[in-house]
Amino acid sequence: MSRWSADPLQIALVPGEVALLSGGESRLLASDARTASSLLPLLDEALTDTVWPRRRVKVVLSQQFVRPVLTPPPGKALAAAEETALVAASLREIYGDEASGWRLAVHSQPPQAGLVGAAVDNELMQQLEALLARHGCRNVSITPLASRAVRRLPARFDGWWLGVEPGWATLMGARGGIWQHLAAQPLDADWRTSLPEWVAREAECAVTPVARQVWLCPFGLGALGNLTPAEDGWQWHTLPHDARAHGATALLNLTHKAQI
Repeated sequence: MSRWSADPLQIALVPGEVALLSGGESRLLASDARTASSLLPLLDEALTDTVWPRRRVKVVLSQQFVRPVLTPPPGKALAAAEETALVAASLREIYGDEASGWRLAVHSQPPQAGLVGAAVDNELMQQLEALLARHGCRNVSITPLASRAVRRLPARFDGWWLGVEPGWATLMGARGGIWQHLAAQPLDADWRTSLPEWVAREAECAVTPVARQVWLCPFGLGALGNLTPAEDGWQWHTLPHDARAHGATALLNLTHKAQI
C-alpha cells in the first residue's frame, strides 16, 4: 500500500494494546504495561513499516486515558476562551492541581445546559503528535472514544449512551440531544450484574430527568448476552458491534450510524 493511499490510517490506543488499520492491513501490538506512554514505543516501531499510509491519520483513545466532565450551566452564551476556562475550573474542582497538565476539548451546549469537556494528559498528546510527525503523518486527528462514538447517535438523542470497554464504563445521558449527565467508573468481573444498578443510581442523580432507555455500545467484550434492568420501566438496547473484535481493534472503524 502506498504511504499516500486515500485510505486513512486508523490507530487505537487502549491500556496494554495498540491497533492499526488501513485498507486490508491490520496489526495489533501488546505491552505488559498499562499506561498510555508505554504504548508509544510500540507505535513508533510499527510506523517504520512503509505499509501504512500517512496522508490521513485518525487516532482514537480509550476512555481510560480521558477525564470527562460536565460543567454547571453557565446561564449565558460564552466565548470559546470562557468555555475552556469553565471546563478547566470544573476539572480542577474534581482532580485538583493534577488537572493543570491536561489538554482540554470542549463541546458547546445551550447556556441552560452544562458544557461537556474531555481532558487528556498534555505531555502524552505532545509526545504522540511528535511521534506521528516524525513518521510523516499528516492531517492527524486524536479523539477520545466516547467523542467519536456518540457522533453516530441521532441529533436529538433521548436516553443513555453507555460505552463499555474491558475494565471501564462511560455513561452519558441526553434529552433532546443535549447532554444532561455524565459519569464513568472502572468495571470488575461482575460488571454484567453491577452495571444496570449503577446506571439506575446515576439516573437518580441527574438534575434533569432522562428517558429510561439505555443504548449499550460494547467495545471488545465479545458476545454479551442479555443484561437485566435493575428496576422496572427501563429498556436496554445493544447497538450493533463486531463481537469478534477484541481489545484495541474493537475501537476502530466507528463510521456507521447507530440505528435507534
